[in-house]
Amino acid sequence: MKWILGMIWLTFLAYAWIWAPGKPVGSDPVFKELITLQSKEAWLMTVFSWLGIFPAIFACLLLKTPANERGSRVPVWPFVLLSFGLGAFALLPYFAWSSPKRSRRGTEHLHFGYLRSSIIGRIAGHKLTHGILLLLTLGTACYGFIQGHPAVYMEAFRQSSFVHIMTIDFVVLTLLSVIAIYRDAVFSRRSRIWALTGVVPLIGPIVYLVVDRRSAA
Repeated sequence: MKWILGMIWLTFLAYAWIWAPGKPVGSDPVFKELITLQSKEAWLMTVFSWLGIFPAIFACLLLKTPANERGSRVPVWPFVLLSFGLGAFALLPYFAWSSPKRSRRGTEHLHFGYLRSSIIGRIAGHKLTHGILLLLTLGTACYGFIQGHPAVYMEAFRQSSFVHIMTIDFVVLTLLSVIAIYRDAVFSRRSRIWALTGVVPLIGPIVYLVVDRRSAA
């Protein structure tokens, strides 16, 4: 799996840099409209917003348990921080270099107690955080479905390299959420079938977080 993820990362980098169709970012009017939040197409704004929500979801999945407890020597916070600007480009290397570790029986409460002393861990594992992310996701989804025009989005996908890469980035993040949920389920001794929830973009991982009994109320 590590080699596969590494190859996906390198392929994604090469594709985005060399082969992505459409106007380059520097001369892309769609990129300028999105980065200044002035785009009039709802689906473009919705997917762009989701690429800001997705890293927050990964932060909740990956930061609620310290790396040393997971048995990983790779610190996760730099990758999570960079993902807010680079998306899957930043997270793919982490998933390629790190590996999950099953927790020992009877230590879940010890882990939770340790996390309560960490502000970041408490925020990442708090139900309020997950609820806010769920509301943001549902709100932007409603905006896209009600006001959006899929044909306009597809045209931008063909003509704008930024929208093209943004869309592929969203798909890769969805696939990575399956892996993130699977690894967390292995560590916390939850059913691995929960990984399938990651197939539903954003909503699935949030549901997984909301029903996690280790999360703070």
